[in-house]
Amino acid sequence: MNPGCITEDSGLMLANERPLEDALAFLASRSKKSSRELSATVGDVLKGVSGIVDQVLMSVLEKRTAAEFREAFSAAFPKYSAMTLALSNLAHLIAPRETIERLTRESICELEADFRDKALLAFGATVRDQTMFTIWTLRKISDLLTQISAVKVDASKREEDKDYCLHFSFYALRAQFCLDCLNKSLRTGIPIHPDVTEELVDGLRGMVNAYAWARRGVSLRIPTVEPVVEDYASDEEEEELLRSSMQDMALMSCDDESH
Repeated sequence: MNPGCITEDSGLMLANERPLEDALAFLASRSKKSSRELSATVGDVLKGVSGIVDQVLMSVLEKRTAAEFREAFSAAFPKYSAMTLALSNLAHLIAPRETIERLTRESICELEADFRDKALLAFGATVRDQTMFTIWTLRKISDLLTQISAVKVDASKREEDKDYCLHFSFYALRAQFCLDCLNKSLRTGIPIHPDVTEELVDGLRGMVNAYAWARRGVSLRIPTVEPVVEDYASDEEEEELLRSSMQDMALMSCDDESH
């Protein structure tokens, strides 16, 4: 599967004039505060679409081998991408941007707290550490998308921006799909076969690539920001150091936001 599948199979990615900065808006519907912040009608719509997404995730979680997972993922990912992007677009149509951005940040913090408190017992240290690192990266991406939303891209750079957006969305949605699978297992107690868990952890690593493409999107609008090399992958020692320091920073960030 490649980034082109998003535009080809979902038909949504480039239909939105601002797809990159809106890409994470679907997370707002998952915040525990969304029912209080949004009207009952809006909340019901968002939760209804989220329920369909859960059904797609279940079609993958039940697999037992890596081969079965890859086959199920290939069938489920285009549907997941289309619904997730549609949910993000819908969120921005029916709620103020400021509200969506705040609920998105809160959703990320809640997700982080759940994995910090429960993932070690459910999945072990390796999966817990990777998910925490992935969620930390997701938060940094959310910050970058806020910067992108504040500056309109120059007309001469729109095609380049679309290419960045395509690659960003592929990696971000792939990693989010894997994170959602693990989160559903965490919430429901549904066990995941070890071979499938390994595939999900491998998919989580794509969030680093999504971050790199988001940085490129910022650099198009704010040239002083140096672009990051695409498909970035550190060696194991460097990644471990990053993961350790980023977990500490993430915990501090969540504590600050909770006060």
